[in-house]
Amino acid sequence: MRFLFVSEYYPPMHMGGAEISLKLLVEGLARFGHDVTVLTPNYGSPKTSVEETKNLRVIRFKSPRRLLFRERARSVSSETYKGNKPLFYLQLGQYVRFSSAELRRRTVELLRREDFDVVHANNLESILAVSQIETKALKVAHLRDFALLCWNRGLNNGGALCPGCSTDEVRRCMGAGLTAPLLSYQIHLRRDVLKGFDVLVAISGFVKGQFLRRLNLKSADVGVLYNPVGADAVSELSKEGARRLLGLPEEKRVVLFAGTLSEMKGAHLIPLLAERLPEYLFVVVGTGPLRGVFESSRLPNLLYVGYKPLKILRHYYRASDVLVVPSLWHEPFGRVVVEGIANGSFVIGSNRGAIPEVIRWAGGGAVVEPEVESIASAIESYFESPVPVERASRRVVRYSEEYPREFLKLVG
Repeated sequence: MRFLFVSEYYPPMHMGGAEISLKLLVEGLARFGHDVTVLTPNYGSPKTSVEETKNLRVIRFKSPRRLLFRERARSVSSETYKGNKPLFYLQLGQYVRFSSAELRRRTVELLRREDFDVVHANNLESILAVSQIETKALKVAHLRDFALLCWNRGLNNGGALCPGCSTDEVRRCMGAGLTAPLLSYQIHLRRDVLKGFDVLVAISGFVKGQFLRRLNLKSADVGVLYNPVGADAVSELSKEGARRLLGLPEEKRVVLFAGTLSEMKGAHLIPLLAERLPEYLFVVVGTGPLRGVFESSRLPNLLYVGYKPLKILRHYYRASDVLVVPSLWHEPFGRVVVEGIANGSFVIGSNRGAIPEVIRWAGGGAVVEPEVESIASAIESYFESPVPVERASRRVVRYSEEYPREFLKLVG
């Protein structure tokens, strides 16, 4: 089969797990003998480039958007968000419309020259682009978050599930005034775009359920395909070897937090847990708004190591006994959960979003309320009676190897 994957980002340029999963998918399909093309903007050069390996072609088209990702432009965007959220989201809406129009134009140009059996849209901008294209190819939309329903992409309203971007909710969520009706109108325009696709794929049952409820879709209309873990995310070291490499004490009980240092990710709970459980070593990997809290901590059992790329982070997973995922917001998936389990960590995750679903599917963790006492109790319970995670680890790795075939089942 001939596949065309349209994506606003593709490694090495990526904004999160969506691009990691896409890369694993396209490389797997190419490995199985399918003819695969990726169409994406070029963020590293003002020219169009084409990279070709066996059965896989990556077309990075020249695009003015690369200028928007320079440090100065990103700094201005960040300052706008901090100072005026409604203005930031109005600007973001403009950018999304520009981006989707550019992706649509480039995709149409390619479809005029070549035939494909499947055209896949990987995220918000590519979904908006491909939805309006007439083609004989099967059109697939990957639902990776809630950007079609919500400005902050997470249906997040102070840790609770937001009912939707009505004018009143926009006022409450963003502090918007006169711009609230416009912001509500613009986000509601996105709700019909999925009608332009033949196949819808959600990254979790939780994501599927939210789309079914909010768009009145039928269950049969949306398939579920969990995100995979790449071989490069799994440490080849033993637990002892990983600890020696990282300089962690071999005799300590190690609890890991990995991710964005923000309250929505539950990072503020880690120092409180370290105080509550002084006999355990808490290792924190990541960066974010709460970085200063960890940099200034004087707790002897709290070790902050900063941001680490995946090739190093995987060894922290391997070196840890327990990985805590105390998110307060409703994660659409929770990639850190499967990465931790694949490396042999027992995961203690919050009861929000898809985290419980993914933990139960893999079978290597516990689900708790994201507050100190519940997490502390789960940590103590694990060390009193450790639960083997080898079977869960093998399940995640095997599933990831079969990920392209699981995708093929959904697209027929």
